[in-house]
Amino acid sequence: MVALTTKADTLEALRAQLTRACVPESVVFRVERWRTEPGAVLQNIRDRFAGRTLIVRSSAMGEDGAEASLAGHYASVGGVSASDGEALARAVDEVVASYAEDGRPAAGEEQVLVQPMVQDISMCGVVFTHDLDTGAPYYVINYDDETGRHDTVTGGRDDVSRTLLVRRSQTGRVESPRFRALLAAVSEVEDAVRSPGLDIEFAVTRQGEVFILQVRRMACQVNWNRETTRRVDVAAEEVRRFVRARLAPLPGSLGRSSVLGIMPDWNPAEMIGTTPRRLAASLYRSLITDSVWAEARAEMGYRDMTGRPLMLDLLGRPYIDVRESFNSFLPASLPDDLGERLVDAWLDRLRAAPELHDRVEFEVAATVHALDFDERALPGLLALGLSQEQAARFKQALLALTNRVLSGQPDLMAAQLARLDRLDARRPARLQALARGGPARLYAVKGLLDDCRSLGTLPFSILARAAFMAEELLRSLTRLGLLTADRAEAFRASVRTVLTEFMEDAEALAAGALGHEDFQRRYGHLRPGTYDILSRRYDQRGDFRPGRPGHTERATAPTTRHGHAPFALTGPEEQAIDAALAARGLACDARRLFAFMTQAIRWRELGKFRFTQNLSDALEGLAAWGEENGLSREELSHLDIGELLAGAWSCRPREAEDELRERSRQGRAALELSQAVRLPFLLAHESDVDVIPLLKCRPNFITSKSVRARTAPVTGRETASRDMAGRIALIESADPGFDWIFTTGLAGLVTKHGGSNSHMAIRCAELGLPAAIGCGEQLFQGFLGAEHLHLDCGAEMITVVARRRA
Repeated sequence: MVALTTKADTLEALRAQLTRACVPESVVFRVERWRTEPGAVLQNIRDRFAGRTLIVRSSAMGEDGAEASLAGHYASVGGVSASDGEALARAVDEVVASYAEDGRPAAGEEQVLVQPMVQDISMCGVVFTHDLDTGAPYYVINYDDETGRHDTVTGGRDDVSRTLLVRRSQTGRVESPRFRALLAAVSEVEDAVRSPGLDIEFAVTRQGEVFILQVRRMACQVNWNRETTRRVDVAAEEVRRFVRARLAPLPGSLGRSSVLGIMPDWNPAEMIGTTPRRLAASLYRSLITDSVWAEARAEMGYRDMTGRPLMLDLLGRPYIDVRESFNSFLPASLPDDLGERLVDAWLDRLRAAPELHDRVEFEVAATVHALDFDERALPGLLALGLSQEQAARFKQALLALTNRVLSGQPDLMAAQLARLDRLDARRPARLQALARGGPARLYAVKGLLDDCRSLGTLPFSILARAAFMAEELLRSLTRLGLLTADRAEAFRASVRTVLTEFMEDAEALAAGALGHEDFQRRYGHLRPGTYDILSRRYDQRGDFRPGRPGHTERATAPTTRHGHAPFALTGPEEQAIDAALAARGLACDARRLFAFMTQAIRWRELGKFRFTQNLSDALEGLAAWGEENGLSREELSHLDIGELLAGAWSCRPREAEDELRERSRQGRAALELSQAVRLPFLLAHESDVDVIPLLKCRPNFITSKSVRARTAPVTGRETASRDMAGRIALIESADPGFDWIFTTGLAGLVTKHGGSNSHMAIRCAELGLPAAIGCGEQLFQGFLGAEHLHLDCGAEMITVVARRRA
């Protein structure tokens, strides 16, 4: 068995043990010998590796410890010619100098490792033999197969790293020959070392030869929950069986198969996270994805999918059934045979282009009759094999649905405002009942949530769909050249929403023109995690003082304004758009179209602002009830809303508190397991549960501006007193509870999750704030390690200017 010691000694011991991989030859010497016999050392290297290109690497004694890794801490110098003695000496000196600590020179017993560089590299990177965070049984392969360099992954260079996860027990499902060869080599290393949790640096040549460049222990093993990791394989098998059944034909749903995703349609990753607590997930299901989502679309004229859950629970991870989503985007008048052909075609498109998973309404399915339908959508329909008659039938059905919404007959938009007004009118009585305490408190919570569902999230769902339609119509104007991109951006920025009022009130508060109580009366219900009982509301943050703090630095971009310049079409624009609308059968003129788009954008944000008041108050009611019954917010967060509200209509014995506490403990354990099981953003095949490529998403860039600034990671636990002026904020996902960040003088925004018409996208368009929405897991993780970013929205690029120091 090979013992893990220094980098050099471990590789030397492995060389004789491996048959499925190679370890490059090496010359190893101690610092003491370099200091006393540099000439002899250089001559030995020249004799051994004459004519070859070398890399001089560190091999420090404390570099690869069992409890802490100093990966990347010491220098390595590559590209050195064996015949260039001066360059070779400089490289050795640089490595030795990196061993110095606190002004003390390197110890004489430290090693230096010299090897020939692997040539003709097709892929390089690092394999972790277990999940880094949890120890779950996955091979995690971070690799670069683009540059031909050996150090892009380990050195964090450029944006080329990709990630593949493979469940350890299912390596046979890997189809790629190069990854099969790599995993076979890794397995051989594991057999030779017999140490759980290895970090293996590798390179694969274009001829398929695997080279092992470093092997060390994963230093984070002390943080792993061994019991959880033992359950992962069993749990993953359960997910695989569930996925197999769900991808099969489903009664009542058109489409031969399906795709499951965490970001299409209602985007649970953005709203509740990829591994939400049980209470947050159950509230999202109850208020939106169980039935409300479909009721709203049926009311607008889409296919009625009422009563069919849109969001599935895969071991605590929320997934949208995209087949159900695509069914709900079909006009209700469309015959089933034509609808099925469309659903299957859209699903095939998503499987072929999985990077579109967060923009399916714009780039996969046709959900509105945009002005360029004939130019953009119709050719694709015919290419799918639809006849001219079938394509025309779909076009007419979608046109009729779009005209119904645009014409205002009946006025669908005004009806939703009336519902929201009724929601506001009913809230005071619910809050009075909530304040009485005791068993009545749960009944009041139920009432708040019932009202929220029928008078809050239902109208919001309709307004949100109208806003998607508005955005696609606006984009079609620019695609046809009827409106320039700059003019479309100016229109978006002109729309006054609740954010405008929030920022004006925040400035008035900071200036002393608005009282703190008045500000909190309107905005106090907001919380960064809308569905999260652990997220504090604005009115629970004693130090919450929104407003622009003093600028400590300035970004290389103009300060974002929140004044809204009025927008008016020019005469030629209006005439051209009027003509296009009439020619394409849309039942409105340019003025009516822009009035609709303005209302849709404005009222969507208003709808969300207003329904979240009921939800936020209901969460506080639950917390108060929990306190009366000895249950903390943490314990409540792991319980399903149905379990909690059962007490509103049934008398439970006193020991029910113990039962709920036990269920909460089970919920906490389930969350830990959910976090350990790795699943992809999209599940299109049963095997995707076992072989998981992490998507590198294409962000949705907002505005065409460019900014270079320091970064400011935001978790939601911060308050507005934090100085973020001139920074680029980094947020995993965001909803109205994060609106305080816009009062701090931000230079830009980057989010992990979110679509092109998400809440944050609309906010940034309104403010003219450069943003990249929905970067995905891989890119966002890299940006978290950046001290400075260059966000160039016009060029659709994000560049790391400087990395954060370890």
